[in-house]
Amino acid sequence: MKICQVGRPLVRFAWLVLVVIVKLIVVLIGQEILRRKRTEARTKSLARHEAQSRMNEFVSIAGHELKTPLTSIKGNIQLMGRRLKNSIEVVGTQPDTTARLLTEVRELLERTDRQITQLTRLINSLLESSRIYANTMDLLFELCELNRIIQEVTQEKRYLPVERTVHVTLPEKKAVLVMADANRIKQVMIHYLSNAHKYSALDRPIDVHLSEEGSMAFVSVRDEGPGIPQNEQQRIWERFYRVPSIEIKTGSEVGLGLGLHISRTIIEQHHGQVGVQSKPGAGSTFWFTLPLLRENGQKLP
Repeated sequence: MKICQVGRPLVRFAWLVLVVIVKLIVVLIGQEILRRKRTEARTKSLARHEAQSRMNEFVSIAGHELKTPLTSIKGNIQLMGRRLKNSIEVVGTQPDTTARLLTEVRELLERTDRQITQLTRLINSLLESSRIYANTMDLLFELCELNRIIQEVTQEKRYLPVERTVHVTLPEKKAVLVMADANRIKQVMIHYLSNAHKYSALDRPIDVHLSEEGSMAFVSVRDEGPGIPQNEQQRIWERFYRVPSIEIKTGSEVGLGLGLHISRTIIEQHHGQVGVQSKPGAGSTFWFTLPLLRENGQKLP
């Protein structure tokens, strides 16, 4: 009996200690849950803040980029009006002066056409971005010669100034066949060439290369620009993102931070891949791949 009487206080003490430990564990768990919720809330708040900052920056850039070509177009049209008025007044009296004025008008028209092309490209980028976001981008697949697509884009004078040297390397006497939306692939090439032009000096060449690597067609566009830091090479494919430390070398078009994002979406919908090889001070090579086809239209193994 005495043994039982002595044991009861020990049992009570043990239960008391156990209860205290359980309560302590509950408190610690509650504190950990609260800490995680606070951390998650801070993370979400930072993400919302960054998204808002990027959206504000985008709206500012979009407004500037859409306004700049419109202002230039308006100025060119007004100037053409004055030039034409002057040329009409001197027709028949000073033929040399008339020819000079008409030449100036032609140059203004060409400049206006480039500005309209730039404005159209910006608006199309906004529309494409909204289609991607809504998952409504349409693709029209057909058998295409990738060689021909690249030649058409690189030879088109609207996309690059005549002063820019572009070296194009294509497989000799061989059509590189792919199943693709030709206009969308042209769009990717235009984005790549536009970036190479903007971020490298005008007197430096752009190299375009097409080859076959296994079952994939490989297209690359290389520039001699400032290069991209390693920690930025994944982010450049994000919507609205632009590397803050890289300045434009040629032209005044900043862009909206949509070109590479749109390009990646297009290529991935073609079951290809995109990427970049770059080092600061050593230029950049942007590339993409597309599945190859045999001449009978079958995919290569």
